[in-house]
Amino acid sequence: MMVLNAGINEEADDQEFEQFKAHLALKLKTDESLLRPEANWVKDVGITSIDMVKIVMLLRQKYDVKVSTTEAGRIRTVADAYHYAKQGVKA
Repeated sequence: MMVLNAGINEEADDQEFEQFKAHLALKLKTDESLLRPEANWVKDVGITSIDMVKIVMLLRQKYDVKVSTTEAGRIRTVADAYHYAKQGVKA
């Protein structure tokens, strides 16, 4: 029984991540395939500081998450941004 629930949660999490990636790709006007969880924003995705502002704005507007300047500097990977988005979804 617990195995079934774990599978459902993983599938739901995968769907949430895919939706998050789609929102990011649209906002950044980039290829969604670049947005792997481990992808580094600068090295792998090639974003600029303006793009990082767009990410923070997406987190604020779409996921109702306030990100301070200090916290924004810690968002180094796609997974980091997704972590912040999930905090907003739960709130």
